[in-house]
Amino acid sequence: MKLTFQKTGLLLAVSAMALMPVACGKTDTPETNDTTVTEAEVEPDAVAPAESERRSPEAIRADYEAMQEIAAETSGAGSPALWTLADEDTTIYLFGTVHILRPDVDWRTDEIDAAFKSADKVVFEVDTTSPEGQRAMMSDFLQKGYYAGGQTLSNVLNAEDEAVISAAVESIGMPMAAIDPMEPWMAAVNLSVLKMQQDGFDPASGVEMTLLEEANASGKTLGYLEGAADQAAVFDELPEPFQIQFLYETAVALDMSAEMLDGVVDEWADGDVAGLGAMVASPDVNGGEELYGPLFKERNANWAPQIEAMLDEPGTVFVAVGSGHLAGPDSVITMIRNDGYEVTGP
Repeated sequence: MKLTFQKTGLLLAVSAMALMPVACGKTDTPETNDTTVTEAEVEPDAVAPAESERRSPEAIRADYEAMQEIAAETSGAGSPALWTLADEDTTIYLFGTVHILRPDVDWRTDEIDAAFKSADKVVFEVDTTSPEGQRAMMSDFLQKGYYAGGQTLSNVLNAEDEAVISAAVESIGMPMAAIDPMEPWMAAVNLSVLKMQQDGFDPASGVEMTLLEEANASGKTLGYLEGAADQAAVFDELPEPFQIQFLYETAVALDMSAEMLDGVVDEWADGDVAGLGAMVASPDVNGGEELYGPLFKERNANWAPQIEAMLDEPGTVFVAVGSGHLAGPDSVITMIRNDGYEVTGP
């Protein structure tokens, strides 16, 4: 597999904040076995890429500003986008979410509220709150993010990378030991979430948590499009050098994370689907096809037929998934339309 060590890192972490709710804010270490693996036993392909392949904060900012310029060329209707797929006895609303938001973001509209209120069933990406869902998170997601057999993050980092990553971790008030049991992808996501929480973002203010609370209060049926293991596989199956690049760039430009997520939220809140696609749902900003494929295209291709099948049952369904899945060239919306269905909306 040809790895693309470009436009990953912090941009990918921002996408993770928009798309991967199960990782947010969890840093407990699952139990592992006690077989020790020494640094000498690490496979050669676990070594991080050469320092010459690393990008500077200035290069990362230049890429972000270039995406902002592209997004600025389009605009939305001034509120988050909502789509409708319907037949004679079924209505399906499709709504893009952001999983972690500043508490003061006002995203509700009369149209969104009416669509949600009318729904008999609400469908999310994955169950993160029920007892069964939490057990799945521990066994299928979190455990995949932690090394087994005595391996540690420090063992797979070269000295230069470890110094940068350790400084970033310490800048948010944590010791390196807190992430040392984690695989690089899990360390990157947790580092990003913790920094964003310090900068005023709150997972409890995210769209899913808000809608889930209201759905439970009104007795709506809940559904899910995938399991925790499916989400974990997106990152866990990445070759380790790619994961290390992701973590390195997350660390080296950590202070930019809030600015980047604010930019994504601005596009989402404006309903600028084209702009959101340019900033989130594109291989240019998500590590090339090696990551864009499993993170977006493959998951979207799994979800589209599930959503189409909902037309077989009468009623009203409100589908709420990460907004990046409803934008870009390979969005769920595009796939459903390509299957011959009429989807109204932007």
